[in-house]
Amino acid sequence: MSDLKISDFKMFEKAPYEEPDPRVLTELIISGVRGEEKIYGPVFTARVIKHALNFMAQKGEEAPQDIKDLDQLKEYLLSKSDKYRPYCVAMYAQVKAENDLQGQTGAGTRVEMMNMTKKAVELAGTKINRILDIDAIMQRIRQVGVSMKSVASEMGYKKNGDGSVDLIYMRCPFLDTCRLASDEGLLERPDGRARCGVLGEFGCQLLKLYTSYEWDYERLEAYKPHCIVRLRMI
Repeated sequence: MSDLKISDFKMFEKAPYEEPDPRVLTELIISGVRGEEKIYGPVFTARVIKHALNFMAQKGEEAPQDIKDLDQLKEYLLSKSDKYRPYCVAMYAQVKAENDLQGQTGAGTRVEMMNMTKKAVELAGTKINRILDIDAIMQRIRQVGVSMKSVASEMGYKKNGDGSVDLIYMRCPFLDTCRLASDEGLLERPDGRARCGVLGEFGCQLLKLYTSYEWDYERLEAYKPHCIVRLRMI
């Protein structure tokens, strides 16, 4: 949207790292896969593993033939962290598996994000105090994310007059594989809008935890390299 200006955003202090912790983010995604397995069964996990290994094979990596479960996949991808972002590969494989099995129902995606959010809170060891102060919520989310090294180094937010909130990542850690998934038509939501797993779906689940209200989102800008989503209480 042409009327958006980065200068309008309240930017947080840059995090003391450039890239998120690969293990933390990969474990969050794997926790989402485990949740979706409860909906689709073991076939979902099998497809995630297949797509992840196929991705690595296309990059010239020869994966071990004995990878049968998510823990093995996680450790294999982490062993390649010096070449490829393991959380990006895992996210791409997850999205591809979702499209194989759910079409555009979105049921698996919701469970995935709920599990990832619960896992993030668990890893952070934080207590959720429900409030409606958006500034306080954003500060808390940022503090927890930076302490876990699970968020982009540069991010900000903007409150709108209608009660919605715009979130911005100056460069999303998932940018490259997200763009690949988008080019392959894997990021279309049931209503035709573009999917954003990090700022959109994960952001909505976090706000739900803090406010007790349901939230929805719309992706406004992507791959510029900044990404912007608008979250709205429903």
